Amino acid sequence: MRAKGLETAIRVGGAVVVTAAALLAAVLESFLVPYYIAGIAVPLAGAIAFVANWRLAALAVYWTGGRWSVILTSLTWFAVVLLASMPTGAGSLVIGSGFNGYMLLLAGTAGIALALWQYFRPRPNAKAPSAVGPRPPAQATPTATKESRP
Repeated sequence: MRAKGLETAIRVGGAVVVTAAALLAAVLESFLVPYYIAGIAVPLAGAIAFVANWRLAALAVYWTGGRWSVILTSLTWFAVVLLASMPTGAGSLVIGSGFNGYMLLLAGTAGIALALWQYFRPRPNAKAPSAVGPRPPAQATPTATKESRP
């Protein structure tokens, strides 16, 4: 009984840690949206969002042992990004409508979509024979024997 409680604590702790990591990643990505090098928009936030959303989902599944934990990281990221893209009462916002802002939204959503596909895609039926799976044992065939000379 004690091992089960420890396992549950690890799973809940893992869920809390990956949710906090998704929150931190979304805030960091939001503030990296206006990133320019020599006047050229560089979609660094979008690249980080794609990789972070995809791999944080994998980490969540690993730590919690359930594929539904992908939803934790996805909803956390979407909540932060949606709040950062809404203007405040004074009219300021973190994620502006420009190339980098759209790339953040597109790439982050693509990372989440890839993670969802990876963990929720339909799997082939385990009972159906597979073309690459193990083959049934071959039936024994009698071996040819040489006839003895008379």
